[in-house]
Amino acid sequence: MNDRDDRIASQTGEWATRQLADYDARTPGSIFDEGTILSVAEGYQLQSAVASLRCERGERIIGYKVGCTSPKIRSQLGIDHCVTGRLFDSERHEAGAILSRQRFASLAIEGELAVELVHEPTESDFRGSGIPDCVARVFPVIELHHHVLRGESPSAGELIAHNAINGGFVEGTSASPHGFAGDASLAIFANDRLLEDCTGPSLIQTINSSLRWLAEIVRERGDRLQPGQIVLTGSIPSLIPVTDDCRIRVEASPFGVVEATFVS
Repeated sequence: MNDRDDRIASQTGEWATRQLADYDARTPGSIFDEGTILSVAEGYQLQSAVASLRCERGERIIGYKVGCTSPKIRSQLGIDHCVTGRLFDSERHEAGAILSRQRFASLAIEGELAVELVHEPTESDFRGSGIPDCVARVFPVIELHHHVLRGESPSAGELIAHNAINGGFVEGTSASPHGFAGDASLAIFANDRLLEDCTGPSLIQTINSSLRWLAEIVRERGDRLQPGQIVLTGSIPSLIPVTDDCRIRVEASPFGVVEATFVS
Protein backbone atom coordinates (compact mmCIF):
# COMPACT_ATOMS: atom_id res chain seq x y z
CA MET A 1 0.00 0.00 0.00
CA ASN A 2 1.09 3.61 -0.57
CA ASP A 3 0.37 6.48 1.83
CA ARG A 4 -2.94 7.28 0.14
CA ASP A 5 -4.09 3.66 0.32
CA ASP A 6 -3.24 3.57 4.03
CA ARG A 7 -5.15 6.79 4.68
CA ILE A 8 -8.22 5.69 2.73
CA ALA A 9 -8.26 2.30 4.46
CA SER A 10 -8.02 3.91 7.89
CA GLN A 11 -10.81 6.39 7.15
CA THR A 12 -13.26 4.04 5.41
CA GLY A 13 -14.97 2.97 8.63
CA GLU A 14 -15.46 6.57 9.81
CA TRP A 15 -16.64 7.66 6.37
CA ALA A 16 -19.09 4.75 6.15
CA THR A 17 -20.68 5.73 9.48
CA ARG A 18 -21.01 9.32 8.27
CA GLN A 19 -22.32 8.27 4.87
CA LEU A 20 -25.05 6.17 6.44
CA ALA A 21 -26.02 8.89 8.92
CA ASP A 22 -26.19 11.42 6.07
CA TYR A 23 -28.25 8.98 3.99
CA ASP A 24 -30.72 8.42 6.82
CA ALA A 25 -31.03 12.20 7.26
CA ARG A 26 -31.64 12.65 3.51
CA THR A 27 -28.56 14.89 3.25
CA PRO A 28 -26.13 12.51 1.53
CA GLY A 29 -22.43 13.04 1.07
CA SER A 30 -21.11 15.55 3.60
CA ILE A 31 -17.60 14.11 3.21
CA PHE A 32 -17.61 15.28 -0.41
CA ASP A 33 -18.47 18.82 0.71
CA GLU A 34 -15.10 18.72 2.44
CA GLY A 35 -13.19 18.04 -0.77
CA THR A 36 -12.91 14.25 -0.49
CA ILE A 37 -12.08 12.69 -3.86
CA LEU A 38 -12.26 8.92 -4.36
CA SER A 39 -11.20 6.66 -7.19
CA VAL A 40 -13.63 4.10 -8.63
CA ALA A 41 -12.08 1.33 -6.50
CA GLU A 42 -12.25 3.52 -3.37
CA GLY A 43 -15.86 4.39 -4.12
CA TYR A 44 -16.77 0.70 -4.23
CA GLN A 45 -14.82 0.10 -1.02
CA LEU A 46 -16.89 2.76 0.75
CA GLN A 47 -20.14 1.53 -0.81
CA SER A 48 -19.40 -1.97 0.50
CA ALA A 49 -18.66 -0.64 3.98
CA VAL A 50 -21.97 1.24 4.10
CA ALA A 51 -23.82 -1.85 2.81
CA SER A 52 -22.29 -3.90 5.62
CA LEU A 53 -23.56 -1.39 8.18
CA ARG A 54 -27.04 -1.54 6.65
CA CYS A 55 -27.03 -5.34 6.80
CA GLU A 56 -25.83 -5.26 10.42
CA ARG A 57 -28.89 -3.22 11.38
CA GLY A 58 -31.26 -5.67 9.68
CA GLU A 59 -31.58 -4.60 6.06
CA ARG A 60 -31.11 -7.24 3.37
CA ILE A 61 -29.48 -6.99 -0.05
CA ILE A 62 -31.89 -8.29 -2.70
CA GLY A 63 -29.93 -7.50 -5.84
CA TYR A 64 -28.15 -4.80 -7.77
CA LYS A 65 -28.67 -1.84 -10.05
CA VAL A 66 -26.59 -1.07 -13.10
CA GLY A 67 -26.30 2.61 -13.90
CA CYS A 68 -24.79 4.92 -16.51
CA THR A 69 -25.67 2.51 -19.30
CA SER A 70 -26.87 5.04 -21.89
CA PRO A 71 -25.44 8.17 -23.54
CA LYS A 72 -28.22 10.31 -22.03
CA ILE A 73 -27.51 9.30 -18.45
CA ARG A 74 -23.73 9.44 -18.91
CA SER A 75 -24.04 12.98 -20.25
CA GLN A 76 -26.28 14.04 -17.35
CA LEU A 77 -23.95 12.63 -14.68
CA GLY A 78 -20.62 13.23 -16.40
CA ILE A 79 -19.60 9.57 -16.15
CA ASP A 80 -18.38 7.56 -19.14
CA HIS A 81 -18.73 3.97 -17.86
CA CYS A 82 -21.19 1.70 -16.09
CA VAL A 83 -21.54 1.69 -12.30
CA THR A 84 -23.40 -0.55 -9.90
CA GLY A 85 -25.07 -0.28 -6.50
CA ARG A 86 -26.90 -2.58 -4.08
CA LEU A 87 -30.68 -2.92 -3.78
CA PHE A 88 -32.19 -3.31 -0.30
CA ASP A 89 -35.43 -4.95 0.78
CA SER A 90 -36.32 -1.86 2.83
CA GLU A 91 -36.53 0.23 -0.36
CA ARG A 92 -38.58 -2.10 -2.55
CA HIS A 93 -42.10 -0.76 -3.18
CA GLU A 94 -45.15 -2.33 -4.79
CA ALA A 95 -46.85 -0.87 -7.86
CA GLY A 96 -49.32 1.82 -6.90
CA ALA A 97 -47.21 3.05 -3.98
CA ILE A 98 -47.78 6.55 -2.67
CA LEU A 99 -44.43 8.03 -1.68
CA SER A 100 -43.50 11.33 -0.10
CA ARG A 101 -40.98 13.36 -2.07
CA GLN A 102 -39.49 14.39 1.28
CA ARG A 103 -38.19 10.82 1.69
CA PHE A 104 -35.59 11.66 -0.94
CA ALA A 105 -32.86 14.22 -1.46
CA SER A 106 -33.70 15.98 -4.74
CA LEU A 107 -35.87 13.12 -6.01
CA ALA A 108 -35.30 12.00 -9.58
CA ILE A 109 -36.60 8.89 -11.30
CA GLU A 110 -35.71 6.57 -14.13
CA GLY A 111 -38.04 4.25 -16.01
CA GLU A 112 -36.32 1.02 -17.00
CA LEU A 113 -36.52 -2.75 -17.21
CA ALA A 114 -35.53 -5.02 -14.35
CA VAL A 115 -35.10 -8.78 -14.19
CA GLU A 116 -35.22 -11.54 -11.61
CA LEU A 117 -32.52 -14.18 -11.97
CA VAL A 118 -33.20 -17.89 -12.10
CA HIS A 119 -29.48 -18.68 -11.89
CA GLU A 120 -26.13 -16.91 -11.95
CA PRO A 121 -25.38 -15.60 -15.46
CA THR A 122 -22.81 -17.61 -17.41
CA GLU A 123 -21.27 -17.09 -20.83
CA SER A 124 -23.64 -19.64 -22.35
CA ASP A 125 -26.59 -17.40 -21.42
CA PHE A 126 -25.40 -14.73 -23.83
CA ARG A 127 -24.89 -16.76 -26.99
CA GLY A 128 -28.07 -15.44 -28.60
CA SER A 129 -29.39 -11.93 -29.07
CA GLY A 130 -32.57 -12.40 -27.03
CA ILE A 131 -33.16 -12.29 -23.29
CA PRO A 132 -30.63 -14.61 -21.63
CA ASP A 133 -31.74 -17.90 -20.09
CA CYS A 134 -30.62 -16.77 -16.62
CA VAL A 135 -33.67 -14.44 -16.50
CA ALA A 136 -36.82 -15.75 -14.83
CA ARG A 137 -38.98 -12.68 -15.47
CA VAL A 138 -38.80 -9.14 -16.82
CA PHE A 139 -40.67 -6.14 -15.41
CA PRO A 140 -40.66 -2.34 -15.53
CA VAL A 141 -39.56 -0.32 -12.53
CA ILE A 142 -39.53 3.27 -11.43
CA GLU A 143 -36.06 3.67 -9.98
CA LEU A 144 -35.84 6.26 -7.20
CA HIS A 145 -32.78 8.46 -6.74
CA HIS A 146 -31.27 10.87 -4.26
CA HIS A 147 -29.98 13.17 -6.98
CA VAL A 148 -27.22 14.87 -5.00
CA LEU A 149 -23.53 15.04 -5.93
CA ARG A 150 -21.44 17.50 -3.92
CA GLY A 151 -18.02 17.36 -5.56
CA GLU A 152 -16.75 20.31 -7.59
CA SER A 153 -16.79 18.19 -10.75
CA PRO A 154 -18.48 14.88 -11.76
CA SER A 155 -16.81 11.95 -10.05
CA ALA A 156 -17.46 8.25 -10.53
CA GLY A 157 -15.98 7.64 -7.09
CA GLU A 158 -18.57 9.86 -5.42
CA LEU A 159 -21.44 8.46 -7.48
CA ILE A 160 -20.45 4.91 -6.54
CA ALA A 161 -19.93 5.80 -2.88
CA HIS A 162 -23.52 7.07 -2.87
CA ASN A 163 -24.65 3.56 -3.94
CA ALA A 164 -25.00 4.92 -7.47
CA ILE A 165 -27.53 7.42 -6.00
CA ASN A 166 -30.14 4.65 -5.71
CA GLY A 167 -32.93 5.27 -3.23
CA GLY A 168 -35.04 2.22 -4.04
CA PHE A 169 -37.50 1.19 -6.73
CA VAL A 170 -41.18 0.62 -7.43
CA GLU A 171 -41.81 -2.80 -8.98
CA GLY A 172 -44.35 -3.32 -11.75
CA THR A 173 -46.18 -6.29 -13.18
CA SER A 174 -43.97 -8.86 -14.85
CA ALA A 175 -43.86 -11.36 -17.68
CA SER A 176 -41.86 -14.45 -18.50
CA PRO A 177 -39.24 -13.78 -21.17
CA HIS A 178 -39.60 -17.25 -22.67
CA GLY A 179 -40.80 -17.15 -26.24
CA PHE A 180 -40.28 -13.39 -26.56
CA ALA A 181 -38.78 -12.32 -29.85
CA GLY A 182 -38.55 -8.88 -31.35
CA ASP A 183 -38.31 -5.35 -30.06
CA ALA A 184 -39.66 -3.96 -26.80
CA SER A 185 -40.86 -0.46 -26.00
CA LEU A 186 -40.87 1.71 -22.90
CA ALA A 187 -42.69 4.97 -22.21
CA ILE A 188 -42.64 7.25 -19.16
CA PHE A 189 -45.67 9.39 -18.28
CA ALA A 190 -46.30 12.05 -15.64
CA ASN A 191 -50.02 12.61 -15.03
CA ASP A 192 -50.70 10.94 -18.42
CA ARG A 193 -48.31 13.30 -20.23
CA LEU A 194 -45.61 11.49 -22.18
CA LEU A 195 -42.15 12.50 -20.96
CA GLU A 196 -39.87 10.12 -22.85
CA ASP A 197 -40.04 6.85 -24.73
CA CYS A 198 -37.86 4.39 -26.59
CA THR A 199 -38.55 1.51 -28.96
CA GLY A 200 -36.32 -1.01 -30.66
CA PRO A 201 -33.59 -3.50 -29.84
CA SER A 202 -31.78 -1.29 -27.32
CA LEU A 203 -33.91 -2.38 -24.34
CA ILE A 204 -33.09 -6.07 -24.80
CA GLN A 205 -29.47 -5.26 -25.65
CA THR A 206 -29.23 -3.33 -22.37
CA ILE A 207 -30.50 -6.33 -20.38
CA ASN A 208 -27.81 -8.50 -21.95
CA SER A 209 -24.90 -6.08 -21.68
CA SER A 210 -25.77 -5.02 -18.12
CA LEU A 211 -26.09 -8.59 -16.81
CA ARG A 212 -22.88 -9.67 -18.48
CA TRP A 213 -20.95 -6.68 -17.09
CA LEU A 214 -22.48 -6.99 -13.61
CA ALA A 215 -21.73 -10.70 -13.26
CA GLU A 216 -18.07 -10.04 -14.03
CA ILE A 217 -17.79 -7.07 -11.65
CA VAL A 218 -19.45 -8.95 -8.79
CA ARG A 219 -17.19 -11.97 -9.30
CA GLU A 220 -14.10 -9.72 -9.29
CA ARG A 221 -14.91 -8.63 -5.74
CA GLY A 222 -15.38 -12.21 -4.57
CA ASP A 223 -19.17 -12.43 -4.71
CA ARG A 224 -21.67 -14.09 -7.05
CA LEU A 225 -25.10 -13.20 -8.42
CA GLN A 226 -27.74 -15.47 -6.92
CA PRO A 227 -31.06 -17.01 -8.05
CA GLY A 228 -33.95 -14.79 -7.01
CA GLN A 229 -31.93 -11.58 -7.03
CA ILE A 230 -33.31 -8.50 -8.77
CA VAL A 231 -31.21 -6.53 -11.25
CA LEU A 232 -32.18 -3.08 -12.49
CA THR A 233 -30.56 -3.15 -15.91
CA GLY A 234 -30.23 0.57 -16.62
CA SER A 235 -32.18 3.41 -18.16
CA ILE A 236 -32.11 4.47 -21.79
CA PRO A 237 -34.27 7.62 -21.27
CA SER A 238 -33.03 10.48 -19.09
CA LEU A 239 -32.87 10.82 -15.33
CA ILE A 240 -36.03 12.85 -14.64
CA PRO A 241 -36.34 15.24 -11.65
CA VAL A 242 -39.63 15.04 -9.72
CA THR A 243 -40.21 18.49 -8.20
CA ASP A 244 -44.02 18.53 -7.95
CA ASP A 245 -46.75 16.15 -6.82
CA CYS A 246 -47.53 13.81 -9.69
CA ARG A 247 -48.37 10.28 -10.80
CA ILE A 248 -45.58 8.53 -12.71
CA ARG A 249 -46.39 5.58 -14.96
CA VAL A 250 -43.98 3.43 -16.94
CA GLU A 251 -45.38 1.20 -19.68
CA ALA A 252 -43.05 -1.48 -21.03
CA SER A 253 -44.58 -3.56 -23.81
CA PRO A 254 -44.84 -6.54 -23.77
CA PHE A 255 -43.63 -6.94 -20.17
CA GLY A 256 -45.84 -4.84 -17.92
CA VAL A 257 -46.72 -1.52 -16.31
CA VAL A 258 -45.74 0.24 -13.09
CA GLU A 259 -47.22 3.32 -11.48
CA ALA A 260 -46.49 5.38 -8.36
CA THR A 261 -47.77 8.65 -6.92
CA PHE A 262 -45.44 11.22 -5.39
CA VAL A 263 -46.80 13.71 -2.88
CA SER A 264 -45.53 16.50 -0.66
